Amino acid sequence: MPGFVRQARRQAFWRSAPVRAVLLVLVLLLSALLAGQWAVQQRSWIAARYPALKPHLVQACAALGCTVEPLRRIDAIVIDSATLVRRLGQFHSFDIVLRNTADLPLAAPALELSLTDVGDRVIARRVFLPSEWPEAVTELPPRATVPVSFRLSIASGDDLPMAGYRALVFYP
Repeated sequence: MPGFVRQARRQAFWRSAPVRAVLLVLVLLLSALLAGQWAVQQRSWIAARYPALKPHLVQACAALGCTVEPLRRIDAIVIDSATLVRRLGQFHSFDIVLRNTADLPLAAPALELSLTDVGDRVIARRVFLPSEWPEAVTELPPRATVPVSFRLSIASGDDLPMAGYRALVFYP
């Protein structure tokens, strides 16, 4: 069989209606799978951006073995103010104001309080998870400030006097 005949048959095969229909179905199926994979990967962002879709995402995640959690963007959470004040003896109050600069609700971060000495060396460190906050918070509302106040008992010996503190936010 001459080469030009084989080439014409090959081109005719790919241009036939049944082959084109199968290719179209395959493209649509693979596109749907790609969109589904993206939706599972970005489920927290989708749930924050479009709250009406959250029940559908939760249902899909139940079948896939995943969970829909609040969106995490630590770069959008700012500490507006933090103060550590001695009240009576070993009792202190640690007050911090967090601001969500994003347009979406974000997951509440963990807070780290580090006590330092005169050489700025850490002498004690404590992490407060959102579940340990005085009022348990799971999400920070969009463009809102959230004040958090802790009452602490800090026992510091005379050999390591406390001179300062640092406050950080992070996601564990």
